[in-house]
Amino acid sequence: MMAKESREKLTDKEIKNLGLRSMFYQTGFNFEKMQAGSFGWCLLPGLEKIYGKDSPEVGKAITTYGLDFINTEQHAASFLMGLVLSMEENGSDRQLIKSMKTGLFGSLAGIGDAIFWFTLLPISGSIAASLCGQNLLIGPVFFIAFWILMALSRVLFLKAGYRLGSNAIEMLTSNVKELTKAAGILGVMVVGAMIPSYVSFSFPEDLTLFGTVGVQSIFDSIIPNLLPALFVGLLYYIFKKKQVGIVALILGIIVFSVLMSLLGIM
Repeated sequence: MMAKESREKLTDKEIKNLGLRSMFYQTGFNFEKMQAGSFGWCLLPGLEKIYGKDSPEVGKAITTYGLDFINTEQHAASFLMGLVLSMEENGSDRQLIKSMKTGLFGSLAGIGDAIFWFTLLPISGSIAASLCGQNLLIGPVFFIAFWILMALSRVLFLKAGYRLGSNAIEMLTSNVKELTKAAGILGVMVVGAMIPSYVSFSFPEDLTLFGTVGVQSIFDSIIPNLLPALFVGLLYYIFKKKQVGIVALILGIIVFSVLMSLLGIM
């Protein structure tokens, strides 16, 4: 079924308002169709502008792909909304739009999660926690301000999807692995660099070899903060390769720390 030729084009202000509306994307979540209700609700003003508020085309569009199951990351959802509205304006076949949305939301969720929830959230939270540990008020202020900006950035994602239109499909499907991998590498680099700030692992100064050379100074002369990095690497190996649970790891760290303290080794 072909959508009728659009009556109006969305203005920049209207696209911006739709992006702000998408900030409430998670409020319509349910366990049957996940974010379907929110997706349709966010699209509604745009469809009403394109076809007219009382046009039956609005109801047909919502029924076709605005109430289908969808479960994706919020910024990715905003991008998809822009794609849908752009394709509606250009009179694309609604089954094509539906297939596009269904085919992309999983891949986009992977990209969005890797960038925002597995990279930016841990990094911003770690920086804020470090500032709070120094009794600086800027810590919580930084965290709140950062995530307000992240929420507002959905406007940019919706605009990007709207401007790219159907041309974005090929670009995304051909680069999804590279985008996800790059986000993962960035996250590992930043979190790894912050290990010395949160992991304290060192030998006491009076622990020496042959009564002359301090054990800790040997490691420091090789690479500063080498022990915390090795310790975290060991924990990652146990967790990832040996499939040891988080609770067991935490209990093991506590027992190990107490034992090393009692022995005077650490």
